[in-house]
Amino acid sequence: MRRGFTLLELLVVMLIMALMGTAAVGGYRAMQRGMEERGVMQNANSVIRATYQRAQIDRQPTAIFFWNETLRSQTADENEVVAGRAVAVRRHGRLSNVVGKLLVDEFADLNLTYPTSDTGDEGDDEEDTGSANDVMYLYPMDNINSIASGSNLKRSLVRTRIAKADEDLLFYSGLSNKNAEDGAKTAAWAFQLEEPGGVTWKAGMAYGFEFVTLELPAGYIFGSDYSRTTDNPIRPAGTCVFKAGVNSGSGLNTGGSVGNDKVTIYSLRPNGASLEAKKVGTTDSPEQDL
Repeated sequence: MRRGFTLLELLVVMLIMALMGTAAVGGYRAMQRGMEERGVMQNANSVIRATYQRAQIDRQPTAIFFWNETLRSQTADENEVVAGRAVAVRRHGRLSNVVGKLLVDEFADLNLTYPTSDTGDEGDDEEDTGSANDVMYLYPMDNINSIASGSNLKRSLVRTRIAKADEDLLFYSGLSNKNAEDGAKTAAWAFQLEEPGGVTWKAGMAYGFEFVTLELPAGYIFGSDYSRTTDNPIRPAGTCVFKAGVNSGSGLNTGGSVGNDKVTIYSLRPNGASLEAKKVGTTDSPEQDL
């Protein structure tokens, strides 16, 4: 007859099974983290490459702004929750005039792209069919070298419903005649400023709109700097700027990056009672062949 297991043998078997279970769980978690990290890097590379290619296709400057945002503050019982954010912006046009809160672009046919306001008075705060409170971001894209060397994200909030901003025209019959004809106007439309966001808009300044955003999973950040409280949750993490490169006729563009064209991604992992930023990887240059 087969004898039964002794107590010692049972303990040894249970210990082996526990060790195997621990190893399996650890291996699964490592595999899961590896897949997650590869996904984060692929997403970041895709957005940077798409932004670079947009500059080459449209022949207009583009930029990506990176920052880290603290979603939950560090407490005595819980670690902080931080996630990396990014937004890609393309230059759209230039302001022809700035009148108070009206940012005028008379050459962009804004009325064919956006809903219009029934009131052209810049001081009129009256809501237009309930959409006056709908806003979007307007980005300054005037000096791409300054954007490339800086890290602060500046953007203004403007209404999605544009305002009429017709301008008077002056016609002279002669050099000595300074009398303008009455009623001569040129049609113009303007963005109505809600929050400047640190931007001082002036006539002639280039502006842009965002066309893609990227949100990293919680615990993944751009660079290693971040805030541990939600009192001041935003920490800039650099920029990537691209302009139209050189096309030699082969169908391939070369160049176009202005300054840095890569970003390093970190993962926040437990280290004792706090979190420590561990490097995951650096994105590829968008100029290189796939």
